[in-house]
Amino acid sequence: MSHKLQKDDVSVAILAGGKSSRMEGKDKGLIRFNGKLVLSRIISIANEFSSDVFVIANNNLKEYEQIHKRVYTDILDDFQGPLSGIYTALKKCKNHKLVVLPCDGPFINKAYFETLLNHTGNSSIKVIKTGDRLQPVYACIDSSLANNLQEFLQSGERKIDKWYTSCGFDEVLFNHDNEMFLNINSKEDIEINKNLISKIYG
Repeated sequence: MSHKLQKDDVSVAILAGGKSSRMEGKDKGLIRFNGKLVLSRIISIANEFSSDVFVIANNNLKEYEQIHKRVYTDILDDFQGPLSGIYTALKKCKNHKLVVLPCDGPFINKAYFETLLNHTGNSSIKVIKTGDRLQPVYACIDSSLANNLQEFLQSGERKIDKWYTSCGFDEVLFNHDNEMFLNINSKEDIEINKNLISKIYG
């Protein structure tokens, strides 16, 4: 019999460790819309569902620490991708469920956490799926998989989908507003989504 997950059951890691190469070197985790920090909004929502919210970042650490006290850098060197950030998060999290999401998803809202955390299934990994598309950096992972992922990474593998498949995972179908999972990776993305940005950030 499952029980409703409480805040002390859930950790949340916001992944901000990438290179931001398509943002002309600007750190995507520090982006503001109309003066409002995207990261601060994500943290505020995450705090409603978790007692253990932190950021994984590899650059501009002082700026991140001004936004949120708990910031960790990747355990692995040389920007080895989102799976490296998830590995660090699994090692650092305090609770038995870890929810991950990227810093460049500025349209996230409570429905993401509610849908993922209320999903009933036996797999140790639950991944959001919208339509026919898997959203691999939007997931809930049992913290007990830290050593499993360590062994996977030590074998030279870096593909997140391959690790999920090796462990077995549940697809969590998200039938709400799929705009929530739009990422902002470039100035073009900002222009394309300017109306949605205005709606949420004023």
